This record gives sequence, C-alpha cells and structure tokens, in this order.
Amino acid sequence: MDHLTGESDIPDQVGSSAACGGGPHSGEEVAQHDTPISSVPPQEDVPTKGKKKRSWLWSHFEEIIKDGEVRAKCTYCNGDVCGKSKSGTTVMKNHLLRCKEYPPNINKSQTFLKFSKSEQTHASVDDDLVAEKRSKLEVWKFKQDETRKALAKMIIMDELPFRFVEREGFRYFMSVAQPNFIFPSRWTVARDCYQAYLEEKKNIKSFFSKCSSRISLTTDTWTSCQNLNYMCLTAHFIDHDWNLHKKIINFCQISGHSGEVIGKEVEKCLLEWGITRVMTITVDNASSNDVGVEYVRKRLQRWKDGTVLNGKFVHMRCASHVLNLTVREGLKESNESISRIRNAVRFVRASPARMQKFNNCVKQEQIESKRHLCLDVETRWNSTYLMLECALIYRRAFDFLEFSDGGKFRSELSKSLGVPSDDDWDCVKAFVPFLKIFYDATLRLSGSLYCTTNVYLQELVTISRMIRKKCESIDMNESIMAKGMKKKHEKYWENVDNINLLLFVAVVLDPRRKLEYVMWAINDLYEPVKAKELSDKVTDTLYSLYEHYASQKTCVEPTPSETIDLTTMEVESFEEWHDKIQMEFERDVSGKRRVKRKSDLDKYLDEERDLYSGKNFDILGWWKKRQESYPTLAIMVKDVLAIPVSTVASESAFSTGGRVLDFFRSSLSPKMVEALVCAQDWMRVSRGPLVLEETLEDVEKIEEGNIFTL
Repeated sequence: MDHLTGESDIPDQVGSSAACGGGPHSGEEVAQHDTPISSVPPQEDVPTKGKKKRSWLWSHFEEIIKDGEVRAKCTYCNGDVCGKSKSGTTVMKNHLLRCKEYPPNINKSQTFLKFSKSEQTHASVDDDLVAEKRSKLEVWKFKQDETRKALAKMIIMDELPFRFVEREGFRYFMSVAQPNFIFPSRWTVARDCYQAYLEEKKNIKSFFSKCSSRISLTTDTWTSCQNLNYMCLTAHFIDHDWNLHKKIINFCQISGHSGEVIGKEVEKCLLEWGITRVMTITVDNASSNDVGVEYVRKRLQRWKDGTVLNGKFVHMRCASHVLNLTVREGLKESNESISRIRNAVRFVRASPARMQKFNNCVKQEQIESKRHLCLDVETRWNSTYLMLECALIYRRAFDFLEFSDGGKFRSELSKSLGVPSDDDWDCVKAFVPFLKIFYDATLRLSGSLYCTTNVYLQELVTISRMIRKKCESIDMNESIMAKGMKKKHEKYWENVDNINLLLFVAVVLDPRRKLEYVMWAINDLYEPVKAKELSDKVTDTLYSLYEHYASQKTCVEPTPSETIDLTTMEVESFEEWHDKIQMEFERDVSGKRRVKRKSDLDKYLDEERDLYSGKNFDILGWWKKRQESYPTLAIMVKDVLAIPVSTVASESAFSTGGRVLDFFRSSLSPKMVEALVCAQDWMRVSRGPLVLEETLEDVEKIEEGNIFTL
C-alpha cells in the first residue's frame, strides 16, 4: 500500500502525521500522493553510525550489479539506470518523472483513500444470495458512469419519479456534493433504471439455472388505477447455505382474471426464467385460481422432473385467505354493531375540526393513549379488528362526544344505523379478544423471513379449539359468531381428500414435533374414522416423498458389471482359495447390510425430539448443522420448508405497484412498471418483515374501486 498512500514518496515526518491521523487534515479523507517528483522536496539524508547517508529515492529502486557495474533497477518498470555514486540521484529522479508504471504518473486526477463497507450480493458472483458486509480500504475518485448507476438504483429503491433529477433541490445538492456530475435527463434516467433491472435479472436468472432446490411460487392479481390487470409471481426457495429467500420474478399485465389466462402467464414466466422444477403454487381460494393451477400442473408434468409425486400437491391454498373467509363469516352476525362503530369513527375522521373536538373529549375523559383512530378495509377483516380494538379504547370519548357537540354526532349517524349503543360496545368488546387469536395467527402465517409451513398445523389446532369453546359459550353473541366460523372452517378442513398433505409433512420435519405431534393433532381435530384415514395418508405421503428424493440421488450403487465375478475366478493354491472365500463373505454380508440399512428418514424419526429449543428456534439452522447426517432428507427438507402458506408476499407487491402507478405516473408502460417493482425487490439489501399495519392506508387506497378475486 506504500505506493497508494505515497508514504515512501514524501518525508517520513509527513507520512507519520497522516498515518496517525494528526495534522491539519485530521478527520478528513486522505488524498493519494500523486505530486510530481520535481515538486517534492528532497528528503535530507540522515547519516547513521558506520554507514553512508542514503537518498530517499532508493526506496523506489533496487541496487543490482550488471557487467561489473553498480546499477539501479526501478521497482515499477524494472528499467535500470546508472547508480554510480559520482552520478548522484539525478538520473534516478528523472526516470521516475517519466516512468509510466509509477503510480502518480498513471492517474493524474485527484483520488482519495476511503474505508467502505461494500455490500456484495453473491447471486452475481458466487452462486449465493447472502449479502456480506466487508470493510476495506480502497482508492476512490469520481466516475460519472458509476454515479449514474447509483442514481438509477436510488430512483428504483426509493420509488422516486424520473423527473426527480430535474428538480431544483436535487441539482443544488449535487452542485455542492459533486460539481463535476453531469445531470442526465429524465429519459436517460428511465433507460438507466431499465438497464439496471436487466442486469439484476441476468444475475438472478443465472442463479436459478444452478440452483438445486425446487422453487415454490405465490401469485395474485390486481387492477391498477388505469383499470389494467396485473399479475404478480413470487419465487420462494432455500439456497445452499440454508437461507430462505423470496424474489418477485414477474409483475406483468394480463388480459383478465380467468384461470386460463393466469395459468398461461405463469407458464410463460417460468419458461422465460428457465424454472422447470416447481414444488407448489400458493393461491387464494378463487375458482379461477383452481383452473390456473391445474393448467400449470399439467404443463409441469410434461417437463423433465417438473413436479414431485406427479404434481399431486402442487396446489396450496392461502392460509391467510382461508382465515379471512372464516372470520368474515363470523362477523356477519355482528355486522350492525360493527357498522355503527365504523360510522362513528368515520364521522370523527371526516375533518380536522371534528378530530380536534374528539381529542378534547379524550382529554376530558382522561384517556391515556396515543393511538389514532383508523378506518378499516371491509374486504380485510384484520383491519376491522384494528379499527374495533382502537375504538374500544376511546369508548367513553365517543359517549361524551354525543352530548358535547350540539347533537351533530347523533343527527348525522341517525341517517344510517344510529349511534353505537352500550349493547353494540359490549358485543364488540366480547369478541375482540377472540379476533386477536385470528389476527396473531395471520401475522405468523404471513411471515417472509422464516418458514411458515411447519407452524400452520399448530395454528390450526389452536383456532379449532377456540371455535369449539366459543360455540359452547353462554354469551349468545359469541356462540352465534363462533358457529358461523365453525361452518366455514369445516368447509375447508373436513374433507380430508382436499387437504394438501405437505402441510403435515412439514411438521414432521420439525425436530421439535415430528410424527408424534402430527398424529396427536389429527386425533384432536377429527373424529376417529377420519383421523385414521388422514393419518395413513400422511404416513404414505411422507415415505413416498422421501423415496422420490432418494431415487433422484446422483450417487448410484455399483452395477453387477462393475463387481468382480467370483464364480469365474480361477484358483490353484490354498491361499487363493482362502482369498476367494473371504471375498465371497464380504460381498454377501455387505449386500445384506445395504438391504437392512436404515434410511435417513427412519434415523431421523427414531431420534428423540428436540425438547430443549427456545422460542427463537431456527429450524433452518438446525438442519444446516445436520445435513451431512441426513443427506437425502436434507434435500427434501429444503424444498418442503420453503413452501409459503400465504400469498401475502405477492399481495404486498401491489402496495408498491400502487405507488409506482399512481395518478401522476399512470402513463408508465407495463414493461417499465415490471422493471421498477421487480428491481426494487431485488436491490433492497435489508430484508424486513412484511408488516400488515404499516401499509394499511396504502391498501385502502389501492383496493377502493378495484376488482379482487376474493
């Protein structure tokens, strides 16, 4: 690094000051020494005891003997110059001035040394999608092309308009930060953004071509403010380092919401990306999705190794959507009470003046809470729960508002269903804790940073028990609501032929539960006859799936032609007979051992369950440590645990799509919309969880007036 910092080109005292961080430039970026030799004051030769003084230029030259003559060899270009004492160091100094390999002569522009934390995505380098942060010292100088690429990524990641580069504030900032930056037009920025999308797509596509794991998909449809239909397709997989990933691989415009259109578009996308090995496709409960998944399943069966077990378990129903339908069925019985409270919240939020009056009521009633009233999206029960939970906190403030605003509150609400009564508040207060169980379950099943397939059965058992308990409640409202939920709940879970058994297989692969928990849960959920039928199906599916993966192993047992034929082996001496008999013994014993040897699955099931795992149990980390002990089973685990049980990962993209395609940028082409949505998902290094509450207002704006397949 001496030739970069320039410490050998300047007097020692200057180099020491820079190295220690002292001097007038302490705390600033250190400039690379590129001062011409002619302008550097010669360092005073320091005599040492018993030795002659030596010029500082010898730090750039090596003394050699050539033809009996002392010469000086340049350490940069290997050129040799005169090194006699009588010639002095002038020849050496002049050589450095014209040496093309001398660092200050290579780069005449101003450069800086800086410590940088580079976040490198291995998808473009080492076939890994794990981002590493490395601190390193590097030379920096302004580069117009690199700055433009960084600008395009900023536009994509922060959802900025292309016209942002023409705004006065941005231009003023760049004139101070980097006056040399040449401002591109919005058309150039648009091209840069699309080029960045193509580069990222090429890297991820290359990774998919080398990925050994199967891909699980989620998909959903959306209608934009232009009344155009879009479909989002998200890929879920576990890489070779046991990290779970989700990547939006398609956000394209489609002609309609029919099953055939969706199926053909999914097939087209898979062919474009070169994805031929699919595990499951998770969709909501619309009948059109059933048709679309069936079309894709038939197409995958024609592809080499496209499905497992003949595609029998490709179709995965969205767990969050099933919960949504179940809760909405129960809320129908309390619809009037909920509507009255909704109208009260809407009245308060209608204007700042009304909100101020309500806040005065809150202070008057001495309610200590900083939560804000929120309206719900009627198609999403979880937002209804959040609205009711918050409204209950301010119940006394609503009552006080009724008598303190001159009758406006009562008169306006009387035009619809009226003011919420005590019975309405008591009814809502009774079932809100029950709704919280569903809400918490929805959040857990909608996670994007952890596996969800192995936790679904536990949530199902909890919800089933709570519904049965509420059905027996002495509170009539609770009982009626629970019975409505039970009816819808059984519609999806009573018919064991329609259940995707991979939900149970995933629980078996959880070392905390294994097959014992699955059998116990099935007996808890079903009557004895159905429980026995479902238990047998789960066991058969588990072993059939393992046998499928065992047959796909690359290591093949030796064929008979590769073994030694002992029957034709000629022997003459006693020692040869002894060797032949010993070989026959080893062959027969080893053959029997191969037949009786336990499989990975049997060994795993025979081991004790992991009973000492905490709440923060990392199932992928557990399997990563034991993949060598269960090589075949580990491959199967990667594919099964990567299955998402919710389509929230795809639905969340519609929030981004709504911001990209707002009313001010509704003229963007479908290709550009896809580039912006997909590239943003790929470029963001921080993998944050999908939080439903923080995008609630965006969802409300997006869904209002749009068509959804619920």
